[in-house]
Amino acid sequence: MSSHVPATNIVRHWSPSNGNFVKINVDGAVNLLIGFRGLGVIIRDSMGDLMLDVYKGLHDMFSFKATELYAAIMGLQIASQMGHRSVILEMDAKEIIMNLQTYEQSWSVEGALVDEVKGLFNRFAHISCHFAPREYNQVAHLLAK
Repeated sequence: MSSHVPATNIVRHWSPSNGNFVKINVDGAVNLLIGFRGLGVIIRDSMGDLMLDVYKGLHDMFSFKATELYAAIMGLQIASQMGHRSVILEMDAKEIIMNLQTYEQSWSVEGALVDEVKGLFNRFAHISCHFAPREYNQVAHLLAK
């Protein structure tokens, strides 16, 4: 069973995770002028050492929220494929962190993506989600851009 940290958890500065947890920082970026969406994922171990960084460009027309959710999906899928069982997900989208902490059903396109992220939680023994202001999520943001 997964454990979740309340949405009120706010990262005040980037720091390595504790114990056997890996930290996944994700971000989505949108350039409306050229219709480009980018996803950025950084995975670090409990010492803060880089394990993986990846980006992906999308040319589809997704909302800002959907772009952030796709970044979370990509980060969680990769961490699961790497065999990690205890993860901390950090992103600079406070609304999404709050959506991930609720049991309410949403019938919007973004709601289906929130449900997909929540479904990925089941791949982990322990997971917590944190809001990290952009200045503490900068590397993932730069990758996404």
